[in-house]
Amino acid sequence: MKIIADVGGTRGRWVFVDKSSKKIIETRGFNPYIHDINILNKIIKELNNSFDLDVIKEVKYYGAGINNYYSKKIVIDTLKESFKVAEIEVFSDLLGSCQSLCNNKTGIVSILGTGSNSCLYDGKKIINQINSLGHLIGDEGSAYSLGKRFIKMHLRGELSTEISESFDRIKKDDKNYLSKIYDKNSYHWITGLSKFIHDNKEEKSLKKMIRYHFDRYFDEIIIKYNHHELYLTGSISYFFEKEIREVSKSHDIEIQKVIRDPIDHLVKYHVK
Repeated sequence: MKIIADVGGTRGRWVFVDKSSKKIIETRGFNPYIHDINILNKIIKELNNSFDLDVIKEVKYYGAGINNYYSKKIVIDTLKESFKVAEIEVFSDLLGSCQSLCNNKTGIVSILGTGSNSCLYDGKKIINQINSLGHLIGDEGSAYSLGKRFIKMHLRGELSTEISESFDRIKKDDKNYLSKIYDKNSYHWITGLSKFIHDNKEEKSLKKMIRYHFDRYFDEIIIKYNHHELYLTGSISYFFEKEIREVSKSHDIEIQKVIRDPIDHLVKYHVK
């Protein structure tokens, strides 16, 4: 029995699989740059409540924030504490997306979800990567970046009266937006604004904002790879596919494939 895990910043999916059975357990997400390691320990404890971890012989973990020796080591060490007899391999979620999307083809691969990440993949390995830099100074195109742009425009009166009044009605319990923004847990509140934006995305001022948001992402990240085939995954890619395709055409970029979640493809990749 092995586990293939795809763990993003907001949610994780852990697939317990062998040749004859498969069980999927969904958990909260984990990113070593945002969350304390105790969050990962709690996730593993939840898994242990649903499944006997002692029978696991192999763990393939693809995770957000796995981009250097330290972040990789802290996840490996934590997994080893619970999966004592398993062979453990830890990879970036970006590599997992490449393996899921590209099918040995060359292309730009972009994750647009809670955060964002991208690379140029040659069908076997990542050959170029523009550093995401995280939500404070990077993560262009992500739910966080989109939410931040929205709340700034809302507070500065740059959206239509109709959409601003609608937002205020929905968020009437969040009386002081600035206190929410500068709260230590503001990350999830800001990323959560993407749902309101999506639900109202045909409204004129939001439509213009969304276009600007993805235009900026293409200008700052995608076109710098100097390649014309793009593969996309993540919740923002999935729910704003129409808008991203419109922007991609204006940059002469052809979107080859869009999937919300790479986990099923990763299972196929590892279980033959």
